Amino acid sequence: MAKIMIYDTGIGIIPFIQRILKEEKKNDYFLYMDEDVFPIGKRNKDFIIQHLKFILSIANRSYDILVLACNSISSYLQFIDLSCYQIKIYSIFEFNMLLMDENTTFLGTSASSKNVINFPSIALDKLPALIEHNEVIKIIELIGKLHFKTPKVVLGCTHFPHIKFIFEDLFKDITFLSNENAIVDLLPNDEHLSFKGNAKAKRYLNEYTILSNKILCA
Repeated sequence: MAKIMIYDTGIGIIPFIQRILKEEKKNDYFLYMDEDVFPIGKRNKDFIIQHLKFILSIANRSYDILVLACNSISSYLQFIDLSCYQIKIYSIFEFNMLLMDENTTFLGTSASSKNVINFPSIALDKLPALIEHNEVIKIIELIGKLHFKTPKVVLGCTHFPHIKFIFEDLFKDITFLSNENAIVDLLPNDEHLSFKGNAKAKRYLNEYTILSNKILCA
């Protein structure tokens, strides 16, 4: 059974869990919700690269696959020599970039947007924290001030798909995209499913267990 670590700075990890359960991708998962650096999208390049190396070293010691579910941190993989890591790495930023063209805007954080080359991008640093704390009125007010010049927008932060319905309601003529499902679809499938996690992930998994009657976190 493959040992897979899924990393995000917060609840952006949840769409991956939902897809894993829907597709019944049975593996041994460790969910790392890294609240110590949240929101990382406003951090500088040097900090993000050093923290990314730290996460890579953790994953490389104990896991077969690392899913970097954070666009902000995964957008800096290009600045790291990955030859010293044996682990398979899936980067949400790389998968989201596959959706980009001249008719698409990348909506992310300052960190990820800086690494979008040759395509339009918008940085929205305040939104991840508002989503994390469920500040619905402030979320709607902030999104309502946006102006998109393309018919498609990539939601380049894994927090943003949580409120995709708000984007779609406020901008009915625009198609909003994200590519986390493509990563989950590539994961192997074994006979058993198990979820473990760090402290924050366990809190969310335990809440999900109560609401769904599913035993997720050992």
